[in-house]
Amino acid sequence: MSSMISIDHLGPAERFSMVSWTVAPRPIAWITSVSPAQENNLAPFSFFTIASTDPLVLMVAIEPREDGSPKDTLGNILATRQFVVQIAETDRVDEVARSGDDSPPQFDELAALALPTSKAFRVSPPVIDGCAAVFECELVETRSFGRETLVFGAVLTARVSERLITGSGRIDKTAVRPLGRIGSTFTASTLLPRSAAPARAAG
Repeated sequence: MSSMISIDHLGPAERFSMVSWTVAPRPIAWITSVSPAQENNLAPFSFFTIASTDPLVLMVAIEPREDGSPKDTLGNILATRQFVVQIAETDRVDEVARSGDDSPPQFDELAALALPTSKAFRVSPPVIDGCAAVFECELVETRSFGRETLVFGAVLTARVSERLITGSGRIDKTAVRPLGRIGSTFTASTLLPRSAAPARAAG
């Protein structure tokens, strides 16, 4: 049995590096939002998960800029209470990475990357075409722990790409290739075969 090494003594930056390489792979929320002036914004966030299934609520943690000011996505969500989470697949890695570059509030990442979009059904931010799934969200609440702000969004409507649906109406598990992140590196999430070992009884 290998021995374990404590990381409790590490500073926040070193501890974050350790955690981000072990609590992984992390799914990516590719979020569109709009400012009160109707300026579009797009950014990826990998501290993201399902917070509740019934009702369906998503959670994304947003850290501030290096100077401590809030990122545009958070400012827009707090002002408008609306955002759209897209699930991008591995073929969009370059676009996802570029949308995460630091830019001024008025910069429109959707236009700069020439991303095709459609009008959302229930919210103001646009929807990026061609993603695996789309979740139109309304802000429920935020919680802060240190630097990060946790944003909880109730899903008003959700859609999954038709190409991922089988004839029986379920997801084709072999067709989904969601983009993820391990540490600071993008990764492809793929299925692993089940172990050939016999199942043990629960309890």
